[in-house]
Amino acid sequence: MWLMGCLTMRMWIVLACGMALGSGTLVGAQTPTAPAAEGASPPPTGAYAGEMPDVTPTFSLSQEERRVWDPEHVDDFSLIDQTGNTVTLQELKGRPWVANFIFTRCVYECPTMCRKIRDLILALNKDPAHPNPVRFVTITVDPAHDSLQLIQEFAGIYQAKPEEWLFLTGEKEPIYKLIRQGFKVAAWENFGSDRLSGMEFAHSMHLVHVDESGKILGRYESMNDQDLYTLQRVLTGKIETPRRHQPALLGTRLPGGLAAVDATSVTPNLGADRLDPLAKLPAWARRLPRTNAALNALATMLLLTGFIAIKAGNVSLHKRLMLFAFAVSVAFLGCYLTYHFALHRYTGEHGKKFIGTPALTKVYFTILITHVILATAVPVLASMTIWKGLKANWESHRRWAKVTFPIWLYVSVTGVIIYWMLYHLSGPVV
Repeated sequence: MWLMGCLTMRMWIVLACGMALGSGTLVGAQTPTAPAAEGASPPPTGAYAGEMPDVTPTFSLSQEERRVWDPEHVDDFSLIDQTGNTVTLQELKGRPWVANFIFTRCVYECPTMCRKIRDLILALNKDPAHPNPVRFVTITVDPAHDSLQLIQEFAGIYQAKPEEWLFLTGEKEPIYKLIRQGFKVAAWENFGSDRLSGMEFAHSMHLVHVDESGKILGRYESMNDQDLYTLQRVLTGKIETPRRHQPALLGTRLPGGLAAVDATSVTPNLGADRLDPLAKLPAWARRLPRTNAALNALATMLLLTGFIAIKAGNVSLHKRLMLFAFAVSVAFLGCYLTYHFALHRYTGEHGKKFIGTPALTKVYFTILITHVILATAVPVLASMTIWKGLKANWESHRRWAKVTFPIWLYVSVTGVIIYWMLYHLSGPVV
């Protein structure tokens, strides 16, 4: 018995360490940023207002990192802004502007992008002698839902003044024509049974710089702080548009054998593995998270039933149920380690990233962190409690059980909650 207790304790320690290792990768940045050029300094934090030497990466980027884009100018359009006024290309001419794309139902990416734009506007307007040197134009990709009222509310969240930041809605067909044929970036509506609330659309997260005549000058990744700082320097006239951000003529040959491509051909099926690295997993491995959640749920039921049994005085049933719960946890360990081995083997990833609203993300990480911390205590607590029970040392067993039971139960329950939030509530990484 003593040997079994030592072995099971070791199993629990490995389980806790594996959970901490796997979960730790989830606490990192949720949106990857493109690597800066070798020797480049990191961008300043905050509202991109600091000073740093401009370092423009060269064309030593891989095919995955260098995505060529070939627009020339924006065609005329007629949309409605948050004040109810009609906005056309002609009315935007005479002043540079920056376009981006959102939808108000978005749970994470669009609000994050808008916060970054708000910071960028504040940084650009620090010079009172040159107020509003550029206007930002945010266009919905969900015009059927994003009515004038919703656009007004969304603009109000970010205190958007029409003279510096427009939010536009209108008819679906001209909006998509403008996005796909004018800006030549991707946008589409998600369909299917796996469509999540707040994840109804997928679209470009770029900021597109347009000059005062309607000519497109550059494109910048809104989730990359280095790109945002470069854009700030371009908009304030400190540097010209770096070559890597400029459009390329269709058919232009570039280093690495790349050629400019027509972005209107982008469809939701292209790059599926890039949008979701877990899609590379074989079918049996993709089923393991659900299996792990089921094992945690089973352990929860066994723990609760065992608690009821001992309160009813049925010691024999209590003993069988608690040992069964321990065996289920050991089975979970095997499935958990197998899944993470497959995850690293087939995708190079160490864990799935959680994507959600700021409030939901705080809830998720609160649960995750407490789950991981308490999971490290369960190995010792569960092993000692079981050992005392098997030795019939009842007084010591009760003292250990009063501490072990609520912690073990919490870890099992939150294991199911974390699975549900991560695999059913979390949005896609785009």
